[in-house]
Amino acid sequence: MVMRRPLAVALLTLATCPASSLFAQWPADLASGARVRARLPEIQYQVDGRRGHLIRGRVTALSADTLYLAVADSLGPLAIPRSVIQRLDVSRGVPSRGLSALQRGVLSGALGALTGLLVFGIDDEPDGIEAGEAALVYGGVSMALGSVLGGLFPHERWKRVRLSD
Repeated sequence: MVMRRPLAVALLTLATCPASSLFAQWPADLASGARVRARLPEIQYQVDGRRGHLIRGRVTALSADTLYLAVADSLGPLAIPRSVIQRLDVSRGVPSRGLSALQRGVLSGALGALTGLLVFGIDDEPDGIEAGEAALVYGGVSMALGSVLGGLFPHERWKRVRLSD
């Protein structure tokens, strides 16, 4: 008699809960209209890079086990089963040109200064360029170049979404 009660509660719960809640849930970051990037498997081996196709598009709908994606140059939404998605990223947008120039300039300048310091810091010639001067020159040129490229070509930022199994 005691064992029948938990069994009855479990059966009652299964009968009354919706079927979609029995499947794995999509993360909260995914909503209709979100721009996503999905990595799908491929059969053919590619030499240049990771295996898989990266597909970018906007989420049109979500079902319990399928992601519907509106891809450019397609007639209708593309249905992607959840089981085939190897990786899923949600777009965080493209930064402004000024912010991108600042970020890339600082990073490039730091790496350029470090390179100049390492290259000319090893050299012990007395009539050669000093390591500090080399770091300033390399850092300045790298910062300028990084700022220009960062302002002209800002990159879209992506956030990885963990899919629970």
